[in-house]
Amino acid sequence: MRALTFKGYLLSQLQELSGVGGTSLYSFSKLAENNFRLKDALCLYLMMFTDKNLKNKLLKKYDYLNDGCEKLSGITDNNVEKYISEKELSEYKTIYDNYLYRLNKHNNETKIKNLMYKKICEVKQQKCITNYRIYKELNLNAGNVNSFLKYGNTDKLSVETVRKVLTFINEY
Repeated sequence: MRALTFKGYLLSQLQELSGVGGTSLYSFSKLAENNFRLKDALCLYLMMFTDKNLKNKLLKKYDYLNDGCEKLSGITDNNVEKYISEKELSEYKTIYDNYLYRLNKHNNETKIKNLMYKKICEVKQQKCITNYRIYKELNLNAGNVNSFLKYGNTDKLSVETVRKVLTFINEY
């Protein structure tokens, strides 16, 4: 699995917010006039990752993009976090924060599952609940549940499933 880049994240946001499956900056630009979220993501993409000639053509043709791009003058892939924080550009900071969340989602979920695993093990032992009882009552895959409960393998279960297990044993 390739690591998510800010450029890739912005492109996926442009596609999602526009409903356009392609990567045409002209298509995104046409749709951005009345869609502020799309416009903000597009301005970031234009300023950070678009060839100067293409960017100038788009700004000339779609003048409503000029204000957003002016605010971002000087932003680069290397200074994006500092730039948007110093200039207090909350609309762009939100986009970047969402990117960071998505980038770190797996690590954050693993931490959460590890914390729940510890609690599950404590309560399971106190209440003498078997792994069999847990996966049978919750109708879960026995192999995945055993891998999680016996060895702490957090990759086998989703956060939602681990929550179900924790809720079940707390209420048992």
